[in-house]
Amino acid sequence: MDEIAQYWLVLKRRWLPAALVFALTTALAVAYTYRQQEIFQAKGQVILKKTNKTSALLSSATNATGGAIGDLEGLTGSTPVNTQAEILKSLTTVNGVLAELRDGKYANRPERKRLLKFIKSSDSFVQQLKVSSIKNTDILEVTFQDPSKELAQDVVEKIMEVYIRDDQRNQRREAEAARTFVSKELPKIETEVKLAENDLRLFKEQYNVVDLPTESVKAVETITNLNKEITSASAQLAAETSRLDGLKNLFGGKDAQATIQSGLVSESPGLQKSLKELQEIEAKLAIEKTRFSDNDPSILNLKEKRQALVEILQKRFKQSLIGDKQFQGKVVELQPSGIQGNLIADFAKSEAQRTSLQKQISALVYVVDAYKKRMNALPKLEQQQNALGRKLETTRTNYKTLLSKLQEIEIAENQTLGNSRIQTHAELPQAAISPKKAQNIAIGSFLGLFLGAATAFLLDSADKRIKTSEEARNLLPGYPVLGQIPVFGKLRQLPRLGKANSRQPGQLVLTGTTGVEGESFRMLQTNLQFLNADDSLKVVVVSSSQAEEGKSTVAANLALAVAELGRKVLLVDADMRKPSQHLIWRQGNYEGLSNVLSGQCEQKAATTEVQPNLFLLTAGVVPPNPVVLIDSVQMSTLIAQWSKEYDLVIIDAPPLTVAADAAILGTQAGGLVFVLRPGVADKESVEYAQEILTQSRLKVLGMVLNGVDLDKQSRYNHYYYSSAQGARSEEGTTGFALSGSTANRTR
Repeated sequence: MDEIAQYWLVLKRRWLPAALVFALTTALAVAYTYRQQEIFQAKGQVILKKTNKTSALLSSATNATGGAIGDLEGLTGSTPVNTQAEILKSLTTVNGVLAELRDGKYANRPERKRLLKFIKSSDSFVQQLKVSSIKNTDILEVTFQDPSKELAQDVVEKIMEVYIRDDQRNQRREAEAARTFVSKELPKIETEVKLAENDLRLFKEQYNVVDLPTESVKAVETITNLNKEITSASAQLAAETSRLDGLKNLFGGKDAQATIQSGLVSESPGLQKSLKELQEIEAKLAIEKTRFSDNDPSILNLKEKRQALVEILQKRFKQSLIGDKQFQGKVVELQPSGIQGNLIADFAKSEAQRTSLQKQISALVYVVDAYKKRMNALPKLEQQQNALGRKLETTRTNYKTLLSKLQEIEIAENQTLGNSRIQTHAELPQAAISPKKAQNIAIGSFLGLFLGAATAFLLDSADKRIKTSEEARNLLPGYPVLGQIPVFGKLRQLPRLGKANSRQPGQLVLTGTTGVEGESFRMLQTNLQFLNADDSLKVVVVSSSQAEEGKSTVAANLALAVAELGRKVLLVDADMRKPSQHLIWRQGNYEGLSNVLSGQCEQKAATTEVQPNLFLLTAGVVPPNPVVLIDSVQMSTLIAQWSKEYDLVIIDAPPLTVAADAAILGTQAGGLVFVLRPGVADKESVEYAQEILTQSRLKVLGMVLNGVDLDKQSRYNHYYYSSAQGARSEEGTTGFALSGSTANRTR
């Protein structure tokens, strides 16, 4: 709330420039608004259809790219609606519209000049033309703005008409081009289908392919069964081989051929007879070798006989056997019906069985290898068959698609429907959309308020003067506030003294202590009395940081307030550069302080009692160098003398930043009262005055805030003092006698 109050005070201080800026801004907004040309806007709507409904009903086939003729499709990141909006605003559409309007309805009308201008500069036309899509719909809204109502309506209507006409023409052209293309491609695709069918047929004939997946399953089953048969035959072969080995052992490890030959010999009578003769000759030969040497004739004769018998056995053996097997020369004499004969039969049977099993296993292994080779070739054959099948299926699909599309294209080519139609026709606008008078004036007013406030705050921030009593307290926190003198209202003008002083304004002078103003000075003298509890304060210097802060008025009224209490007071005007106390009290200034200090007159002769208990010593004639008189022994002597003669001496000194008089007087007085007027004193002067006081080590009793606005103080206090003053006025009590309208703005 404090910040708001501060802002309000700033606006109150700077209301005039703020009001001027507000009035100027609002006037400019009004003038600009009424000088603008009226603009009318016509509006129409076009609805977009995704496909041609008639074509879709007659054929559901799609073209080679996957979409039907007339489809609205966009590339990645784009939308068909936005694309159509740009087509509506394209130069081709715009130029066609402008040409038709120029040569048609507006051929002999004033608007034709504007149309010609648009033709020369299409950009200006496009700026007035707006095409936008309505959110979540397939509707485009076309608007055009122009000073002419009728032209705005005709432009929108013609834009939609030309767009729909061009759309239908483009679709027919597209269908015609598509039909020509499909007609050329159909024979080529048909030839490709035939070639693909022939390649698949030749492949199946070459590799005996009927159904490769089924064949693969059957081959696996067959290989499994053959492996089982091989396993069974291998087990039988192992058994027969073991049996055959046992029989061999019975025949002394002879091989199968020798054993069988022995059996055959045993069953042939002729061979048995020749064998017996051979055995007899070999027995004799063995006996004779024991008796004779190998070269003996009898031994040689026996050997010849044995050789002859062997040759006979060979001939008979060949005659008895099937084939050309040679007789081994070792046969066993066997009984045809004995155990040996049976064993030989079993031996021969086992050998035959073993040989059969070996051949059976070899045949089975060969068949399994053949199936495995076929199985290994099946994946590659299946891959080739699938490739040929896909090629055939693709060509057939393309052929069917082209046949279906040719029918659809022929239907679409004969149609006159497009992808769009007019949803809402343009109507003649009734009210102008620009300028928006009420809105513009309101905006101008708000802008004026903003600029006015900104101007007030800028001026206030640029103003270095102290504006409120709160700022004064913050700037001089070490100085207690002795009193706050309010801003006086309308004051009664009293006669001025002499022509020589007619340039000075009249000053406020008090004849009583009534009202809010009187109470403020009573508060000031009371606070000074509290500081002077031991009556040691006899001389008080009143000064300020600069001129026009009302220090002289404060000094005069303070002196009067103290005198009314019955105390003897001397008011000394020590501002010999620009004296003003003689004007306040309507006294002459021919003899005063300067005359006393220079020895031209006595102090008593220059002192005048202007009110009961209040004596005035004016400044006197302005000397050439006042500081010399102030900083003199005579001045110190006078101050000491005054301290004895009067209860309180109040010295009206020049501003601290103007001359050193106040600082010099302050060193000789009991203290200094610093007068500060918000709105007049600036921060630099006050800070400089504070620096002077600090360096001079003067005793500052406190500060008096002069010219304080009562509106910033307590409303209760203001009402209380106002009511009290009114009551006293009704009783006939005289309040303040005023001699000017700018009383407390004097030095």
